[in-house]
Amino acid sequence: MASAGSIREELIPEGSPELAADGVDPELLALPAPARGRRVATLALMALAVVAALALLASTRRDIAYFFADSAPLELGEAVELDPADLQSNTFVTLEGTPMASGLVSYGRVLGSSSYQAFPLAGQRNVYVQVPVADDDAARTSPRREFSGRLVSFGEAGGRFGTVRRFLENKMGMPVSSGSYLLLADEPPSSYLSGLALAALASLAILVNLLLFVRLFRAIHVTRDAKV
Repeated sequence: MASAGSIREELIPEGSPELAADGVDPELLALPAPARGRRVATLALMALAVVAALALLASTRRDIAYFFADSAPLELGEAVELDPADLQSNTFVTLEGTPMASGLVSYGRVLGSSSYQAFPLAGQRNVYVQVPVADDDAARTSPRREFSGRLVSFGEAGGRFGTVRRFLENKMGMPVSSGSYLLLADEPPSSYLSGLALAALASLAILVNLLLFVRLFRAIHVTRDAKV
């Protein structure tokens, strides 16, 4: 009967490095261990990427919820007849009212060239409207009094509308609070597809990094030659 040693000699090509009795390549054992600092830095970078992706995912959760909202707007009627208790944030609504030019604020975003105007509607102080504008003079003379879009509270809208809120409150004497509402006109649920794409990208980044973590810490199994 052939021995395990003779079988190993027949299967291993000539010139290949000899294995120890336990099946471990001595040349591999002689190689220097990978730099510990580099490994720690890699793990830290991967962990940071996961945290950043989770933060991005959390920041887009309301945009994603709005993207899947009903495509038919909820009719709120006239602004003067609004009952704040009936309003629900992060919904697609239609509201009618007369813009108050005396409370109008114009501004733009840091990223991009888009310009906007925000103003209250006559007869109430609970809902403000933001409209995108291409020309300030045209916006001021527009007879528009019906607005459809996303209804959010200033508190839930986040820091991007914090400056607008403080300006309305401190500079123009408007009774704006975190509970006041802002209607983002001309922003139906379908316009938030980019939020869904960002969430998908963040989820993919989390999944890839978790798989890499598993591979880095997975034990390597060595199969020894069995005796015949």
